Amino acid sequence: MTSTILTTAQAHPNHILRSDGSCPAEPNIFLAGGKGIPENLRMHRVEHFTDRVKFHVENRYEHFEATTEVRHVDGRSLRVYSWIYRTYIAE
Repeated sequence: MTSTILTTAQAHPNHILRSDGSCPAEPNIFLAGGKGIPENLRMHRVEHFTDRVKFHVENRYEHFEATTEVRHVDGRSLRVYSWIYRTYIAE
């Protein structure tokens, strides 16, 4: 099983640069479910689709698993990752 860690910077398309440093890359995944995640932080860009992603939010990681669902948002087709559980960062 493969996993990717996401940060809040990846949720903002104008902060995601392509590998060549050119124009921003478009989001290609949508994070569904979970509590306390603002709607504007649910779309992300990943280079490679993985089985799971974990999203760093404040003092925790929200874990999501890939589904076969596709969600259409603002004219984009986004692969949906569904929330499965949360872990907290130890201090």
